[in-house]
Amino acid sequence: MSQTEHWLNSECLLALLKGRPEGISEYALLKLLHQEGHINLEADSFHDLVKLFRMHFLLFHRLYHLRDELHAEARGSLSIRALSIRLLPYAASQHGLVADDPLHRYYLDLQNLENDASEAMLESMLSGFWSALKIPADASAQQQALQLLELDASASDKQIKQAWRRLAMRHHPDRGGDEETIKQLNQAVSLLLPGR
Repeated sequence: MSQTEHWLNSECLLALLKGRPEGISEYALLKLLHQEGHINLEADSFHDLVKLFRMHFLLFHRLYHLRDELHAEARGSLSIRALSIRLLPYAASQHGLVADDPLHRYYLDLQNLENDASEAMLESMLSGFWSALKIPADASAQQQALQLLELDASASDKQIKQAWRRLAMRHHPDRGGDEETIKQLNQAVSLLLPGR
């Protein structure tokens, strides 16, 4: 997975996304790409922080390239989020009304892959994420996820699911909450219950 320029063909990605009009999570897409032989995931790919970052970055690099290609050819668009990558119909935008997208800039610049791929840099980025949630950075990822769900280490799978449902209802955008908190709750439950 060290190749960057030709890593993962756009048409391969497009075919997989066309077959999933409801969207697919980044994790599920990576597993599917591995199953179909398009990429090779090592046994520790989802546990080694540096490997996980490189895999994530390269996938998003290709997805943003694909989004640009689809738009340039008026063939479609992509909604790119870790929890839902979705192929959308093409919608022409009015000239001059294109919003600045810092994630687009970040993932298309391969220097960021090299600059941010050290374990120390990634630990710093994760620490910033957890501190924004007011959770101590020295806690393990599992402890942080439990704290976000307002639980302790003795929580059962059932309690984790119940807490997630309760907090998702409380923070749902339709009830005055925000999408970012929902994403964080979903990431926490995915970490604690990976096979749910």
